[in-house]
Amino acid sequence: MLETKEYEETLDSFYDYLFGVVKLHREMIPKLKDELMLIQSNSVEELNNNLNHQQIFLYQIKNFDQEVAEYMKKLKVDGERLSEVVLQFPADKQMRFFELLGQFSETAKEIAFYKEKCQTLLQTKLHTVNKSIAQYDLKSDKTTYKQDGKESEKTKLINTFEKSI
Repeated sequence: MLETKEYEETLDSFYDYLFGVVKLHREMIPKLKDELMLIQSNSVEELNNNLNHQQIFLYQIKNFDQEVAEYMKKLKVDGERLSEVVLQFPADKQMRFFELLGQFSETAKEIAFYKEKCQTLLQTKLHTVNKSIAQYDLKSDKTTYKQDGKESEKTKLINTFEKSI
């Protein structure tokens, strides 16, 4: 592969882009830690704010696949995984990309860990809420009365929470 100045600049730009994506993922970890704490403390409003910030992160990385595909096209490389793509770069450029991919791999594992913890805690809390609701002996119907005090009709109550674990 012929190394030109344009190729070098594109390769550097691709590295900078990937570095930025890894940095965004690293910045996500404290937000996930906060989410876990907020779930534990039942801080619904603060949890909502935290989730809004996480949506910003998702917005920032939404075009990742497109961006990578464009860089691959410019660099005239192909592959299904970034590690396959990096192997097609000049040998003296590969190491820094592999180091970056290693950092991303570690960050992704940590993100997955906290997401799983949050999901498990939310399911546990939902189960507790459902259990509390089930303790109350709610009537399955509600009797309404006319103005003269006689029964009018029976209506079925709507179940508010219907998720079971």
